[in-house]
Amino acid sequence: MDTLRNIVILVPRGDIVLSSIVGTYKLLNFAINESGQDIKLTLAGCGDAPECFNGLFKIQPECHWKDVRQADLIIVPAFKSNLDGAIDENRELIGWLKTQYLQGTHLASLCTGSFLIAKAGLLIGKRCTTHWAFASYFTSLFQGTQFEKTNIITEDQRLYTSGGAFSFLNMIVYLTERFFGKSIAMKQASVYEVDYSRRSQSQFMIFERQKAHNDEGIKKSQEYIESSYQSKITISQLAKVANLGDRTFSRRFKELTGNTPNEYLQRVRVEAAKELLATGDEPISQIQYNVGYNDPKTFRTIFQRYSGFTPNDYRRKYGFSLLHAS
Repeated sequence: MDTLRNIVILVPRGDIVLSSIVGTYKLLNFAINESGQDIKLTLAGCGDAPECFNGLFKIQPECHWKDVRQADLIIVPAFKSNLDGAIDENRELIGWLKTQYLQGTHLASLCTGSFLIAKAGLLIGKRCTTHWAFASYFTSLFQGTQFEKTNIITEDQRLYTSGGAFSFLNMIVYLTERFFGKSIAMKQASVYEVDYSRRSQSQFMIFERQKAHNDEGIKKSQEYIESSYQSKITISQLAKVANLGDRTFSRRFKELTGNTPNEYLQRVRVEAAKELLATGDEPISQIQYNVGYNDPKTFRTIFQRYSGFTPNDYRRKYGFSLLHAS
C-alpha cells in the first residue's frame, strides 16, 4: 500500500460540479481521520473563488496549484458542460498535471475531469472512462486510449478515471481502499451509504441514437430501425433504405454509428424494454414479445448485455407503476 502525505483536490476554472469537490473532501477527510495518519488534504485552485451552481455557491481554495511542489495524489473534479472551454481555461494547469505525474504522483479524475488528464496526453494506451453521455466526444478527441465506456472505475499506471455524476463516490471509496485499506473503505461506504460493489454504469446509460454524422442514407436506416424494431429487419432491407449495397451499407453504418446494424437494433429494443419495465405492469413475457423477441433466453441475454441487469432485476430496481403508487 502506497504511503500518502499530501492529497490535493483541484478547483480548476470552468463550470465545475460542486458536489464532486465537496463530497470528495468529506469522504477523504473521513478516511484520514479513521486512519489516524498525518496526511494533508488541500484544496488547490487558480487564485480566485469560482462560483458554482448558477452563482449560488463559491469554493474558496486554500492555495494556488502552482504553490504545490509535490503531491502524492491529485484529484481532478468533474465539469458540468463546455468541456472545450474547460480545456482552454486550464491549459497551464494541464501542463502542471503532466509534470506532477511524471514525478510519481497518482492522478485521479472524476467524471468529465478525465478530459484534462487526457489533454495532457497521459491516457494514450491507457484504460480510462468518463460519463457515458460524453463517451463519443471523448473518444473523438482523444484517440489511442483504451476507453471502457461501461466501467465505473479504471486504474492504469497511477491514473484513475471514473464514470458519470455521483459515480465519484465509488471512485473515492476505491481510492480509500487503495491507499487506506479495505476496512476503512467499507466503513466509509457504510457511513455514507455508497454501493461498495458497483463497478458498471451500463444500467444508467441511455442509448444515444448516434446521428452525429451527415450521411442521410444511414440516418434513414437508423430511423427505419427505430420505427420498426418490433419486426424482423434484414441487412438487405436497411441497405435498400440507405440506397447502398449490403456490404457497403454494413461497413458505413459501423463507421458512422459505432455499432453494427444488428447491435443498433438490439440497443433500440433494449431501450424500449427498459421503458416498459420501468413504467408499466405488463408481464415480462409480453414485453419481450412487444419489443421483437420470441425467445425468452435470447431476450434475457441481450437485455443483460446492454443494461447490466436481468429484466426482472431491472424492474425491481427501477420499476414504478401508477397503479401501485399511493
